[in-house]
Formats: sequence, C-alpha cells, structure tokens
Amino acid sequence: MAVRILIAEDNDTLAEALGTLLRRHGLEASRCANGVDALAEIVRDRPDILLLDLKLPGLHGIELLRKLRRSPRTRDLPVVVISGVYRGERYAMAARKLGVRHYLEKPFRAHLLLRAVKDMIPRESPDSSPAPPAKPTASAPIEHPFDRHLLEAHRDRFSGILDLRYTDGVRILGFVDGSPVALRPGFTARDFGEHLHRRGVVSAEEYAYFASTGEHRPETFVQLGCLDYPGLFEAELGHLFNELVAGFEHPPVAARRRATNIPAEFSVPTVNVPRLIYAGYHRQQAAANLEDFLARRGADFAAPGAGFYRYINFLPLNDEERYAVARLDGTRTLAAVLEERADLLPLIRAMLALDMLRCADSPVGPVQPGNLPLRALFNAIEEDLEAPAEEPLESFADMIEPSGEDEPPPGAAPAPAGDKEADDQEDLGARVRRMAAELDGKNHYQVFDLTPARFSFDELKRRYFAITREFGPDVLMRLVGEEASMVQDILATVANAYNTLSDVVKKERYDEMLGSDRIGLGQKGDDRFQAEVQAQSGKVFIEMEEWDNAQQALQDACNFAPDNGDYLAHLAWVIYRNPKNANSRALQEKARQMVNRSLTLERTPHGFAFKGWMLLNAGQDALAEGEFSKALKHDARNALARRGLRTIQEKREQEKKGLFRRMFS
Repeated sequence: MAVRILIAEDNDTLAEALGTLLRRHGLEASRCANGVDALAEIVRDRPDILLLDLKLPGLHGIELLRKLRRSPRTRDLPVVVISGVYRGERYAMAARKLGVRHYLEKPFRAHLLLRAVKDMIPRESPDSSPAPPAKPTASAPIEHPFDRHLLEAHRDRFSGILDLRYTDGVRILGFVDGSPVALRPGFTARDFGEHLHRRGVVSAEEYAYFASTGEHRPETFVQLGCLDYPGLFEAELGHLFNELVAGFEHPPVAARRRATNIPAEFSVPTVNVPRLIYAGYHRQQAAANLEDFLARRGADFAAPGAGFYRYINFLPLNDEERYAVARLDGTRTLAAVLEERADLLPLIRAMLALDMLRCADSPVGPVQPGNLPLRALFNAIEEDLEAPAEEPLESFADMIEPSGEDEPPPGAAPAPAGDKEADDQEDLGARVRRMAAELDGKNHYQVFDLTPARFSFDELKRRYFAITREFGPDVLMRLVGEEASMVQDILATVANAYNTLSDVVKKERYDEMLGSDRIGLGQKGDDRFQAEVQAQSGKVFIEMEEWDNAQQALQDACNFAPDNGDYLAHLAWVIYRNPKNANSRALQEKARQMVNRSLTLERTPHGFAFKGWMLLNAGQDALAEGEFSKALKHDARNALARRGLRTIQEKREQEKKGLFRRMFS
C-alpha cells in the first residue's frame, strides 16, 4: 500500500507542484488549503505523513501541530514543516523542541523534500523489549541476543547448564532457579583468578597455583591468604556480574540447555538478575535507537504491572530515573515519560523486559501490591526535599540585611544635592511613565507616529534614534525600581518595532497581519507563536551558555508576551548570569527585580529556583533554601533547585567540619 501524505498548504501553485512531485515518486498525496480542513481530514482518515506549512488560514500551523500532539491518536504522526516566514536555525531548533524532525525553508530543492519524506516513512521493525522466543532444542538451537537467553532462563526458573556456542568457543553458564551462578570462560577474563591478577589482588605466582590445581576453586585464594571469605564472596559475585554485562555487547548466539534437578529448598546466593538486565541495557545504550522505540511504543500508556513490586527494589536507579518511574502512573504515554531523553531508555527497556509495566493504547490503572507486606520502595522520590508552599516575597529589599546608606551603582554620578536636582529626578520619572503609557497597545507604526501610507525608512531611522537617545543608558543609570524597569521595556518595544519595519521581508509580513483582529493563532498578530518560538530558542541558548543570544531571544519573547512569568524569569536569569553584567550592580539588581515580578505573574518552578540562586550567591542561605523548596514543590524534578539544596547541605557540612577542627585542634 502506497504511503499517504497530506499537504497542508494555502498556496495553490506550490501545493500542486508538491503533489505532482510526490506522486511521481510513488506516493499518494492529497491537499487541504487551511488549518481547519487539515485537522478535520487528519481526524477522519489519518495520513502516514503530514507536510505542514505554518502560515495557514483558519488555524495556524503551529496550533494545528499542538492539537495533534495532544491526542493519543495523532501524537506520533510524522510531520515535515515547510515555511517561508519563520526562517533561521533558531526557528528550526524551536520546532524540534515541539516534535518536528524536518524543517524546510521555502524555497527548497525537491531532493531535500523527498529525503525528508522518505526518512519519515514508517518502517516495520521488531520491538525493543524482548518477546519470549521459541524454546531452543538440543537438535536445533536458535540464535538469540544474550539478554533473551538470560530472560528466558529467569522466567522458566531454569536450573542447569546453558552452553553458549560462540564462534570463539563454547561458554558454560550455570543457573540455579533462574539466576546465573557461574560462567567459564568469561567474556573479558578467562576465569576468576585472571580477573584478580589483572587488578593486582593476586600475584602471578598465586594465580599460577590457582590454575595448576585443575579445579579453579575460588577458595584457593582464601587458603593462600589473598582474601578473607566475605571478601572472596563479594569479589566473585562482582566478577560474574561484570562478565555477564559484557555479554550484552556480543552478537546473538545459539544455546543448548542441560537441565539439572535441584531441590526447591536448595538456595545459594546468586547474581541480581533485574540489576543485570538493567546494567546490560545501559551498556547497550549507544546502540539503542530512541526514535525507533518511540515510533513503536511511544504512544503506549504505561503503569506498574505484575512484576513491578517483584523487581523495583532490586534496581539501583538515579534521581532522574526515580522521577521517570513516578511518572509511570497510567495517565502518561511512554513518550511523555521519556521526554526524548535517551538516557532513560535503558530503564524503560528493562522494565518492559521484566514485565514490570502494563501497557495499553489508552490510560490504564496500575497493579496494586495487594497483600504484599511492603515496608518501603527504595526508588520512591525523596519526600524530604519538598516543603510547604509559601507566599512569594514582594521584593528583594526585605531579604537584604540593612547596611547603612544605599551605595550608588558603579560608574553612576554621585547623588546631587538640592531641590532642583530632586525635581529633575521627579520629572525624569514622570517622562518615563508617560512614554510607557503612550506605547501601551500601539502597533509598530504607531510607536514612531507613522502609518503604512506615510512610511519612509529615513523617517523611521530618525525617530528611532530620537527615542533611544532620550531614554539611553544614562537615563537607566539614574533610575531605580519600577521606573528603571519601564525604561528597559520602552527600549525593547522600540527596538522590536524598528527591527520589524526596517526589514523588507518582515515589514511585508507585518503589513499582512495589520487590520485583522484574528490572525494565525486566533489573536492579534501571531504573537503567541512568535513568543513561544523565541522562548524555546532562548532556553536552548541558556543550555549552551550563549548569554547574548539567549538575552535577545528571551527579550523578544517577553515583548510578544509581556505577562508570561516563565519568559520573564528566564530573561532575568540570563541578565543575572551574563558575564558582561557581573560587575554591574544596576543590572544585577534589575535581574532580581525582574525575577520577583515574574513570580507575581506566574509561580513557576524555574522562577523560584532562579530566585533561590540569587539569594544563595548573596549569602542569604536560609531564604534561598525556602525558594528552592518552593521550586521543588511545583516540580520535584527541577535540577537547578535540587543542585541548590545540595550546595547548601554541602556548605553546612563543611562548616560543621571546620567547627570540629577548631574545637579539637
């Protein structure tokens, strides 16, 4: 059956050319000219691939994409974006954050589109989680990956010998009640003695004696005084575990079983099989394909299954993996739990392999422990990192202990004396407030007292520089508090308007949007999409520590969405962290005021975490601890807040050690 592609494109000429190109290469193509029709068509008869123009009438392309991602039926629909308006790597990077793998800018060459489409064509491939294979027989052993042999023996509670027939010879793997107890020869060392010799635990002479006995008895090393018996037992199990993990990197192998009857009452210490599977999949992490796994299993809703309480306490999970387990509550898909993080894939693969999850194509309830007298779950999220929510403080002023008169910012002129100077300061503040009020609600032309009919680039430039001179850096340095924030907003608004009207392409796009009350996403201008794209770009630049780019992108996002607390908090953090601003007390205080204002707009975990670090760097440890706790109350996975709490704890431990040294020195 041919692959079906839906083209969502309002340009008739381009849509016809795209359809002809795709059909010429054996693909079925249909077309919708607006976002509403495209959404209805996808719901009625889902295509294999959506070719999406973002600038669609009726329903903007980005809003269409968001609606598709919210539905379990369409959340994994492959999408190729084509756009002639949103150009540049920043937009493409932001689109990838929203689940788009291929982003083409118009005009593009035919071979690039075909390559993107072919890459998105669904491919049949086996599931990552091992399915129970047919049981091998002595006459016709079947080749399987190493993990499948282990899982099959574990599920069958097999006791006996498994002969693994590799090209370099047969390896003998012993089991008791489904758990490995011995392997010879190993994958990295011939035997336990060579393993100890390589690590310097035993000498060459001692290893030679061990090998000459012919029985390779580990107890020999206790007899020789190399290890005590508890140490021998621990070293032997560790060696076996590491050798078995190495087996995950070897190719599929045929195996033959030789069963042994062992009484049910017979029990010996064995390898931790769940941990072995978990560690083996971590060893295979580089070879695992996250995109293929998400294509097959990403839409499955997952919750604790029959094996969850049997194995969960055997897995040594890190903090991020514990949070992932907590999110496996049946209301989220595996894609939502993984969040495109390849480092969490080994955990999910191990849980599927051990039947720890129950999956369905709709929300599913977890299996309960029943009458199991469960004392504790070692991998539960730490509760002691959370604290009761507190009301945000109104400003940073009440967090700083009084230290006499306020010091002026570096480089600022000394505060003048006399009534005339005070009046000048008051007049300056009044001008700032008046200008801020005048700009409120104006479009880009009105910012410069222009109209599309009487527009000229020379006049635009003249009026732009007149405003920026009137409210330049010297004005900012003379103001504090809300009025200083207003100056920043005035300059950002003017700069954004100038950048749009001074660019021919941007101006044409802006002219198209003017005069319509509902454009793009259903609000004036398309601002929500612009803000989201810029914010996503800014957050990526933060991760890359490209502070200037991050500040520009987040400033643009705040211009489009001035009431978004999350965008404002991230902008404050960038201003605070930018090395260029490290020595500017005015900008550092500006960042503190901005993050505080962001929390009055929206109580976000990032806002609390940013505020906590600003307090911590100012020596206000107790107040910082409170902000970090608020962040974790809103999002227990917030890494910045957790790192802040760890820093405070480590600092206190160091202070205790210093106190003890002084007491006993």
